Amino acid sequence: MTREMKNRVPIIGLVLVLLGVTLLLNHMDVIDIGGWALVWIGVALFGAATVIRSFIYNERHRIFFGTLCFLTGILFFLKISGFIYGHVGIYFPAFLLIFGFSFFMLFVFNMKDWHLLIPAFIFLGLGAALMMTALGLWYSADVWRAIHSYWPIILILFGAAMLIRRRRAM
Repeated sequence: MTREMKNRVPIIGLVLVLLGVTLLLNHMDVIDIGGWALVWIGVALFGAATVIRSFIYNERHRIFFGTLCFLTGILFFLKISGFIYGHVGIYFPAFLLIFGFSFFMLFVFNMKDWHLLIPAFIFLGLGAALMMTALGLWYSADVWRAIHSYWPIILILFGAAMLIRRRRAM
């Protein structure tokens, strides 16, 4: 076993210890957390540990999944805890925002991958617009009309990014 392998912290072990402490505190009536809230805290802790470990050990392939787990765990924990009120219609825009932040984290890992900003901003913009609609701050018809009118911009951005990226590779 290499020295780097010995120095790694097992993420699952760390998450299990933190969940065990939380369960013990819950059982001793120090804190009051339900079962599903613990599951989502565990998912969030696993995601956070995965992202941190990805930056420490230079493992780009884990950042997207870790960010997805972290933000999804936070979303559902806040919903179960009663901090987020709303109907089921907020989940689709929330997941678009989560995907946008996940792409953005890939860009943060290596800022030379500027092309990842395109899907990040598309997901973030679409998610924010749909979230404003779900919260009743914007009219749904106006948002969908704008999406219907301007969706070809996505094709233009992806095509331009491909052309620029290929030209720089030459």
